[in-house]
Amino acid sequence: MRYLLLMELKLLLRKRITAFSVLGVPVALAAVTLFGERPEEPAVWGRILASNVQLLTVLSTYLVTLTVFTARRQSLVLKRLRTSSLSDVAIFAGVLAPVAVVGLGQAVAFLGVAMLVGAPAPVSVLPVVVGVLLCVTVATALGVATACLSRSVEVTQVTGAPVAMAGVAGLFLTQASSETAKALGLALPLTGPADLVARGWSAGVTVGDVPVVPLDLASAVVWLVVAGVVVSRAFRWEPRS
Repeated sequence: MRYLLLMELKLLLRKRITAFSVLGVPVALAAVTLFGERPEEPAVWGRILASNVQLLTVLSTYLVTLTVFTARRQSLVLKRLRTSSLSDVAIFAGVLAPVAVVGLGQAVAFLGVAMLVGAPAPVSVLPVVVGVLLCVTVATALGVATACLSRSVEVTQVTGAPVAMAGVAGLFLTQASSETAKALGLALPLTGPADLVARGWSAGVTVGDVPVVPLDLASAVVWLVVAGVVVSRAFRWEPRS
């Protein structure tokens, strides 16, 4: 199990596309925060940091999970691992844990850099922690689900587009003037968990100014269930034809 974890961690940086997602995306977002406008109001900081965490998990955790899991299945790595002494759960954990851990590290590092360059400390740490954990968890689950529908690494750019676009669309909908649009944005992938980050950072003032914690949590649960249903019905250990 330890060997599998270390091997997957090394492989994350071997391919250019995953290396860029793992290293380039968080560095770029940190640079934008460093050289961009630094608001004085904590509420504005909460929205900015939550939106960046959401964008980070979409462009890094989700897309890397999708690419890695599809590649491991198509190259018969998953099938060969199943003939080993590892259980199915251990195989999943060994392949996905490095991506999830890197995703958490990216989010923590980004938020830490933001605080170093002027962002205030979060008013309530618990919603921030829960929001970041849910962002990474939902992104990983949706990455596996999308991989189940992808025939090859090359087509992941197409199969991953709907979820990635929906995740980014949530950022814009929650900034709309319509309360209906804000609520719809919070229902899209990763926006609900990101809203928890904003809520914890700015004492209840959220990404969409919709003060409904249950909606944030319900959004995460719904997308985890959707991912679970897709994986249970479409997952294969062998390459998709």
